[in-house]
Amino acid sequence: MGLFHQGVITPEVVAFEDGPLRGKYASHGIAVQVVPGILHKVSTLTRLSVEVDRLALRIQEAGVGLVWVNTLLNFPAVLAAEQAGVPSVWILRESEQWDRYFCFLPDPVAQRAIAAIGLPRKVVFVAHATRKVWEPFDTRQSFTVIHNGINLDRFSVRNDAAERVRCRDALGLKPDSIAILSVGTLCDRKGQRDLVEAFSMLPDALSRRIQILLVGDGRGAYAAALKKRCHALPAPSRDKIRIIPPTELIAEFYAAADLFVLSSKVESFPRVTLEAMAFGLPIITTPVFGVREQVVEGENALFYPPGDSRLLARQIEYLVCDDARRLRMATRSRERMSQMTTFDEMVAAYGGISREAIGCMSR
Repeated sequence: MGLFHQGVITPEVVAFEDGPLRGKYASHGIAVQVVPGILHKVSTLTRLSVEVDRLALRIQEAGVGLVWVNTLLNFPAVLAAEQAGVPSVWILRESEQWDRYFCFLPDPVAQRAIAAIGLPRKVVFVAHATRKVWEPFDTRQSFTVIHNGINLDRFSVRNDAAERVRCRDALGLKPDSIAILSVGTLCDRKGQRDLVEAFSMLPDALSRRIQILLVGDGRGAYAAALKKRCHALPAPSRDKIRIIPPTELIAEFYAAADLFVLSSKVESFPRVTLEAMAFGLPIITTPVFGVREQVVEGENALFYPPGDSRLLARQIEYLVCDDARRLRMATRSRERMSQMTTFDEMVAAYGGISREAIGCMSR
């Protein structure tokens, strides 16, 4: 949308699954097509070729000048752009090891997916740590890094004291309670079980002061098991963990929180961490991939290894019991956020890549 509003591109979004962003695109006058997903159809190279042919024809018929491909899962679009003779840019937002990520595909198809990394005019990573995973494949020096930037205009009241009081009241938080926020779909990769287990290890006197807000429900087995584990906690503790569905009012949760926890096993450059810093929250996080490029350990964040709930519990206790430390880290989070890539800088960088990719094709 940033590139569209700056007149850099006229986009048409093609998605393999419908979702809430469709309405946002439509409200900005951006065309959206939802087409049937194809990953379940590419069990052989022959079937992959059929689906790539269909995508290539769609690209040609649309008369596009550039194909942006978002995430590793959409590798068929890279192959289709190459077949259609249209330049592509591939944005990789996953940090899993390249030799493991496509294990769900048959070997010949997985090898084709991996080899696609050499086709785009540019391959954009959102973190240097993620780029390093794929570094052996940068034979054309086409790799680059653009850190995610968030549009802070969405959060106009992020550091307003009166708004904080209003948001805490709306969420039923007591004035003396410590609200710990975690944002993300309930799934194994996000690792929210760490936080639940850490909470169960806290002394009763401490846990009574805490309210945990898990924003981002899930439907799979992991989410079901997590909810079951929460329900199995003793009654006083059980009521201290709230699981909230995804919401358009996420700013209210950030404004109301005292502490942010990121428990992910794998991330590239998570936006939720940036949002937490924008709201001046101290952070406890796993030091995975691009997270180290966002926060500074001991300044605005404390680290713990994924799965180490005992250490997470100690880090929570350390911050909950030290109001002055939390406030210092909150200040450092705001300062750190001021040093990060801005939304406008991110859009400008993608705009430069768009022009470069199209220019290479025209020469």
